[in-house]
Amino acid sequence: MNLYIYNFKLGEIPLIAGVLTDTDVLTINKNTLNPADLIELRIDMFEDTSLSHIENTFKIAKENFKKPIIATVRDVKEGGQKKITDRLSIYKAIIMFSDILDVEIGDENTMTEVKNICKIYKKLLIGSYHNFEFTPDDDFLDSIVLRGKELDADIVKIAVMAKDKEDLIKLTLFTHRHKEKGIITMSMGDKGLPSRVFNPVFGSLITYGYINHPSAPGQLSVSELLYIFRRLKIR
Repeated sequence: MNLYIYNFKLGEIPLIAGVLTDTDVLTINKNTLNPADLIELRIDMFEDTSLSHIENTFKIAKENFKKPIIATVRDVKEGGQKKITDRLSIYKAIIMFSDILDVEIGDENTMTEVKNICKIYKKLLIGSYHNFEFTPDDDFLDSIVLRGKELDADIVKIAVMAKDKEDLIKLTLFTHRHKEKGIITMSMGDKGLPSRVFNPVFGSLITYGYINHPSAPGQLSVSELLYIFRRLKIR
């Protein structure tokens, strides 16, 4: 697997993505983003979801932060903060200002359409799966990776809830088995918090941290993640 974002070869070192809203983009001191390698703009968490505002926010982020941008319009079925009906129009509008687009594997129509525009503009596609209730068994997780790759995702992202240590271990071992396929994995919740640090060691390409406020259960800040990675001598 040879995927590059700016000067980063994915998989060479654990990359840290900082999650931002539109309010963050317009108000944050850009030095706060120093620990982050990439930024994820969570459009479903924007205060204003008009197309003109979204476009302008992405332009500002691109110009001011000089970091690769992951564009995400999370579906409410998988943790999105608000229902946005025409997600495809948004992805089309911001693809020029983005480097990676994230679409749920369960929404095959949107994913197929977004992949088509990713090919035109030479952007990467993350096919994602989120489960806020439990960690599915290995056969199911295997099928998610397979389906994501069948839909031509460059990267498959799996985020599932960990209820105990066994769930945490299960996803870590799963990550190690699939590390050559281009995956991002994380166990959510307090029990899953160590996965934010350890899964990148076992093959997860990107870990997500918060800048101002967590966007998922069990998130650490980007500063904490970078500090831990440095202490562990993996950054």
